[in-house]
Amino acid sequence: MQHFLEVKNLELAQNMLKTIPNGIERAITGTINRTLSKVKTEIKNRATSEYNIKKSDIESKLSLTKATFSMLRGTISAKTPRLALSKFLASQSKNRIKVKVKKTGSSKIVKGKNEYIGKPFIATMKNSHKGIFQRKNNEKFPIKQLYTIGISEMLGSENVSSYAVEKGEKYLDELLLKEVERILKGYI
Repeated sequence: MQHFLEVKNLELAQNMLKTIPNGIERAITGTINRTLSKVKTEIKNRATSEYNIKKSDIESKLSLTKATFSMLRGTISAKTPRLALSKFLASQSKNRIKVKVKKTGSSKIVKGKNEYIGKPFIATMKNSHKGIFQRKNNEKFPIKQLYTIGISEMLGSENVSSYAVEKGEKYLDELLLKEVERILKGYI
């Protein structure tokens, strides 16, 4: 999902910096890069308040492309596979496994996939990976691990993405004028 933010005070900034060589490019580049880092922090905070996941897990999957003079745009992106259901394990008993993906609401009982056989179970692999699995057929093997949404889907949810866009537009407006003032003070 892509969202684009628009710089609102651009003409004012251009008029203020017209005598400075590369002035507007410097201002826009600095504004975009500072906005990106602030929005990245806001995204992590919002996602961890909604989903049962650590900030470090989100941080490791987010990539930031900063703006340059030649390319006056920046991006925050996250391309991740789905997360193992065991990452959200809430409780387990002999008869059932419960997971809690969202912080609000109650934990859900894992029922497994219809195309697999039997009930889901927790197993530890030889490499010490612990996961929630389900049998693929009536044989002992193969077993398949169960997954839930990925970090990119969490960040693309309506609550998180709309919040990020709102904050991004606010920061762009604030920071552009600060960047212009900073450049003017340093240039005079």
